[in-house]
Amino acid sequence: MTFAYRDLRYIRVDVDDLDAASGFAAEIFGLQPADRSDRHARFRSDARNYALCYSTAGDGGAVALTVARSEDLDVAAERLGAYGPRRLTGDEAAERQVKAGLAVTAPNGVTVELVWRPLTSGWRYHGPRDAGITGFQAVQLACTDISANETFWTRGIGAEVSDWAGDAVFLRIDAAHHRIALYPSRRDGLLGATWAVEGINNVMQDWYFLQGRQMPIVHGPGRQPTSGAIFVTTRGPGDILYSYAAETEEGPQIAARGPRQFADGALSHCAWGSPCTVREFMGGDAE
Repeated sequence: MTFAYRDLRYIRVDVDDLDAASGFAAEIFGLQPADRSDRHARFRSDARNYALCYSTAGDGGAVALTVARSEDLDVAAERLGAYGPRRLTGDEAAERQVKAGLAVTAPNGVTVELVWRPLTSGWRYHGPRDAGITGFQAVQLACTDISANETFWTRGIGAEVSDWAGDAVFLRIDAAHHRIALYPSRRDGLLGATWAVEGINNVMQDWYFLQGRQMPIVHGPGRQPTSGAIFVTTRGPGDILYSYAAETEEGPQIAARGPRQFADGALSHCAWGSPCTVREFMGGDAE
């Protein structure tokens, strides 16, 4: 990378019903409601002003990364030239609560927004229920052309490969094992998002809570062999997956050992062999 990213900042998810989506995010998943307008509802999971934005404006699914300096946007624009990046207008930046930004469309149709000086809240995060959430952790993307998307994220965005599981790609932008995961799929778009929780007890408590609310458990509880994360996953608004995860690997040893290749099978996505109804997490076993 020619510059360092500060974090994975937010995702934007298209939904049909803002009230129903908001009810899930707060009452079921445990995110804290933040700013809301007629067409957008935002939710907090840590010190940032929001990590999740639901939209009925038709502005499309998006993933945002934070850059450290305004000059980084110029470097990124040059590097991403073949993908047609554009600067956010003043109104667009204000809507996203950032000082400035760059938008580019990935091969799978998801907008990637590189943002500078996103708004941080002065208030401590406090969810409507104690789900144990400590922060926004990762995003999963569905890709019909996995090779083109890997090239975009590595050569264009500048992320680095931590591991492959079959052709699924786990990409890091900081010390965490991955912030972006790309999965071969029959469709393109946002696949899911993960929030970190304090520990395995929270993962299990959230599993019981989701079951009690009759939410579908589509994967887990389980342990991801690549990152070491203990997780449980449900499906929610925007037809995307929502996961809690604990014990995700972090540290310089990830870069030092280099990318590893895991087999193309369900056990490469869950070492515990937990039930899974998500084709993208079953690798070659789904065929």
